[in-house]
Amino acid sequence: MYKMRTTPFDIALLNGTAADAVTGMVQADVGIADGRIAAIGKIDPAEAQVAVNTAGCLITPGLIDYHCHVNCGGDWASLPAEVYGPQNGVTTLVDAGSAGCGGYELFHRGTIAQSLMDIKAYLFIGSAGQVGLGGIEDEDPAKINEDEICALCRKYKGEIVGIKLKIDRDHCAEFGLEPLKAAIELGEKTGLRVSVHATDPAVSVREILETLRPGDIFCHMYHGWGEGILAEDGTVRPEVLAARERGVLFDAAHGKTKNFSLEVAGKAIQQGFLPDIISSDYTRISLNARYPFTLMLTEYLHLGMSFQDVLERCTTTPHQLLTGRREPLLAVGMPADVAVLRLDDTPSVLWDQYGTRLQSRQTLRAVMTIKGGMLVFDQLCDKYGS
Repeated sequence: MYKMRTTPFDIALLNGTAADAVTGMVQADVGIADGRIAAIGKIDPAEAQVAVNTAGCLITPGLIDYHCHVNCGGDWASLPAEVYGPQNGVTTLVDAGSAGCGGYELFHRGTIAQSLMDIKAYLFIGSAGQVGLGGIEDEDPAKINEDEICALCRKYKGEIVGIKLKIDRDHCAEFGLEPLKAAIELGEKTGLRVSVHATDPAVSVREILETLRPGDIFCHMYHGWGEGILAEDGTVRPEVLAARERGVLFDAAHGKTKNFSLEVAGKAIQQGFLPDIISSDYTRISLNARYPFTLMLTEYLHLGMSFQDVLERCTTTPHQLLTGRREPLLAVGMPADVAVLRLDDTPSVLWDQYGTRLQSRQTLRAVMTIKGGMLVFDQLCDKYGS
């Protein structure tokens, strides 16, 4: 009988540092077989069909981007998951409400069901979804199609993981807090969390946070447009600290628009107010700005977060939100979704849409991505030992 593999491992990642947010960092080889992590320890290169020298690299779980836009063809801003994910070390993506109930079936059939990446999704409360290109999504509470939203959440249980809305002035100036109240009601009926885009809010931050339930998400937490998480004196608002204390989650949801301010992030991180989730809000805007997710992660390292703290927020925490389990992801028996990252001494210019420019002394890059045991991105293409 013909065998595709005549060695114990399909792929062996050798001489690197295995890093998991739960178990920590250790010098170890990682062996992959049959789509799963088969060994962590010392591995003979001869035992692998493909042996890769990852010396000087960090071997991590595949990154989970909890807020991006991959409904390509369904709106202006979205990208194909395969264009964005592998070269950033991302193996699981959560679309942040690109589709509403009017277009979700097409998103599911045309993108989610066919993607090499694992894709989960938030459902936007407006039926047309987030169309982009200057389009204003309709969040009139009177037009929210409750029956269809609930039906889709039942049909795609486990795939649809939350309800998304915006509460900025462009969308909610005339409706105030009512769209958020309607979203929370949908969250109660579907058993799902709510994520609210809070840049340039139409109501006060206090009102938003007091309406959110434990487990709901305040996203674009480091924006600098309108009222945000910092008071006028630059300190984190008491109501923000109180909301976190009772379980409201804060997502960085970076992007390359006014949804992220380096100055706000720096001040908050200096005060110990770290994000619960580090996500990209990646769209074609980010792609055209040539600002990869790994460069966004570099920013947090530059602003004082440890690598383990950063890794936690783009692997373990989003995994827990999606599955309900906090567990090691780089562990024997787990799916072989793996990123190989390199933190080198190459400087990078960090910038935002508010005019801030910083220079990082180091840059984090993805050099290899493995999805379900399959090599999907490779910049370590020299043969082992050469």
